[in-house]
Amino acid sequence: MKKTLLFLLCLHLMVPLKAWWDPGHMLVALIAYTQLNEKARAEVDRLTRVLQRDYPQVNHFIVTGCWPDDLKETGVRSYDTWHYTNIPYNPEGLDVPPNPEVNVVWAIEQARRVLRSEKAADVDRARHLAFLVHFVGDIHQPLHSTTMYSSEQPEGNRGGNDFRLRGKWRNLHMLWDDGCGWTSDYNNIRPYGKPKAPLSAAAIGRLQALARSLMAEYPPEALPGLEEQKPEAWALESHHLAVKHAYRGLQESRDGRARSLQPGDKPADLYLERGQEIVRAQLCRAGYRLGSLLNDTLGQ
Repeated sequence: MKKTLLFLLCLHLMVPLKAWWDPGHMLVALIAYTQLNEKARAEVDRLTRVLQRDYPQVNHFIVTGCWPDDLKETGVRSYDTWHYTNIPYNPEGLDVPPNPEVNVVWAIEQARRVLRSEKAADVDRARHLAFLVHFVGDIHQPLHSTTMYSSEQPEGNRGGNDFRLRGKWRNLHMLWDDGCGWTSDYNNIRPYGKPKAPLSAAAIGRLQALARSLMAEYPPEALPGLEEQKPEAWALESHHLAVKHAYRGLQESRDGRARSLQPGDKPADLYLERGQEIVRAQLCRAGYRLGSLLNDTLGQ
């Protein structure tokens, strides 16, 4: 009986989390692609073609950012814990479980190691390129760095999945996956729950236009700390954003009193507007940092 309860507890804690829905991941990859030097771009294009042999829907480098989530939809769950890290937000000072070592920080380093290996087969390097693109995007989604612990949820709220909301988004994690609504209009490019197809030229064009507008709003010089290249620091940066803006984000200000978003709320425009600003900056940070990482890994 004890073994059964322990198994069920572990299963609950390991429920997979998706970070940024497909538009967010493709935007990160597009921004990174604009940063690549000639050698790195040639290699990522070549490895994308290798991945496409087994996964025909990956017809452009930007789709590699979606591939690890595509695996989940086909029942491949071996990599679920690679997508996030559980830095605790623990305002009540509870005893919390240790953060597993096999997490998104670990996964980014593993992917880089495989990409640098002269012994690794092309198919493995291609898959780990896709993992790297995806996980750099994941670690910049604030809810993929943070789990909140409370007396009501002493085992944690699974990155905001158990922080329930009313309205369009069922929970806090879903809200931030969708860019607080900023990327909603682009979810029809690769609709969830439908078979994945290669991107059309029109879809690529839509995303390229959006990426250009993002980079114009947030050029590299507008993002302090962009030169930081340690994934541990990226996770901590995202954690601070989660605490300050996802969990403590202003929901309303009335009669001199401020109130943050609470479970059961429908996110107010005030909360969404600030959240979207954070999302746009984080997508750009992820893209610029990924480009630098790929140049360092493949472009030397």
